This record gives sequence, C-alpha cells and structure tokens, in this order.
Amino acid sequence: MSPDLLETRARTARDGTLHLDLDVGVADVDVTIIVRVMPAVPANVDANGWPIGFFEQVAGSMPEIERGAQGEFEERLPLE
Repeated sequence: MSPDLLETRARTARDGTLHLDLDVGVADVDVTIIVRVMPAVPANVDANGWPIGFFEQVAGSMPEIERGAQGEFEERLPLE
C-alpha cells in the first residue's frame, strides 16, 4: 500500500488547537498519521518570501543613523 499525501488548509482556534476531519479512503484499519504544520504564505510575497515592496519601504528609513569614521588601514608588509 503506497502512502497518500493529503494537503489541506485550516485555521487554528484562538487557543492554538487545530481540528481536522479528513476522508482518507480506507475504513476500519490502523493508519500512521504525520502532521506537518506550516504557516500559510501570504499571496503578496515575492519569489524569496519577502513582502512585495518591503525593501523599497525600508531602504533609507533611518536617515538619522550615520556610519562613523572607519579610521586608517594599517600598513602591511608587501607579499613576496
């Protein structure tokens, strides 16, 4: 018997519980159940998972922070 992958979406209750009713197609047999919970990805994200327009909104959003002086590089011996 080959395993079947069932995928569904559901919403958790306020207390964090999730109740599932799935028709698995077999009756009166022992089955193994594997549950993998993953947050649903919003539709307004790019291919890398970032919200659309995220970088345009945050780039330069803290203009009061300035990078201080970095000092001088130390003088090193040349490679031979």
